[in-house]
Amino acid sequence: MSELVIIAVGGPSSSGKSTCANALHCLFAKSILVHLDDFYFPDSEIPVDNKLKVQNWDCPEAIDFDKFYRYLENLKLGGPLEYDAPSLEIDPDLKLTTDEISSLKQKCASIMPHKTLVFIDGFMLFHDQKLISLYDKKLFFHASFETLKQRRESRQGYNTAEGFWVDPPHYFEQIVWPEYVKTHSYLFENGDVNSSLNENAAKLGIQGVRNDEGTTLQDLVEMALEKLRD
Repeated sequence: MSELVIIAVGGPSSSGKSTCANALHCLFAKSILVHLDDFYFPDSEIPVDNKLKVQNWDCPEAIDFDKFYRYLENLKLGGPLEYDAPSLEIDPDLKLTTDEISSLKQKCASIMPHKTLVFIDGFMLFHDQKLISLYDKKLFFHASFETLKQRRESRQGYNTAEGFWVDPPHYFEQIVWPEYVKTHSYLFENGDVNSSLNENAAKLGIQGVRNDEGTTLQDLVEMALEKLRD
């Protein structure tokens, strides 16, 4: 097997990371795509917010990080690419034209051509430096509060290990956003997640990809490719 390169494609819910990770996986023939969501604990084990009395799917404790870490560690040691978890993610349609795909594939051809790329898609990839140390490349997708909220609230719901989850009213501002701030503010200037990434992110090799309204999937993929080329 060729050398593996583990690429973290992280960021908050609705930042475009999953769509871009899926596109990158489709564009790079020698690649696999791993979803952090496939490492959620069963529905019955998801923590309940003490104040709001609703399940909190957006905190680190909702994910079986011991299992996720073991999977990544085994990958680094030459273990199998497959993992023991049925995927909860339904790949979205690749929103690129034939011409865009052709153009992007040409750009991909010169990026790590003799390596197998492992794209890791997840909302909680950069909260723990023990995990961060296992990634070879780190892309952090982010956007403003307003943009993320609008995108999240336009979704119908999410597949889970035991069923289907639909956000209750105000879930984004009461659960999703506060958890994102709590776990990722250390990577931003003055702790403001609406701002730019700071020196902490730079020292950890985390590169930002800003995805505000008006950014196309082609724009996102091209930004990601530039970061991977560095």
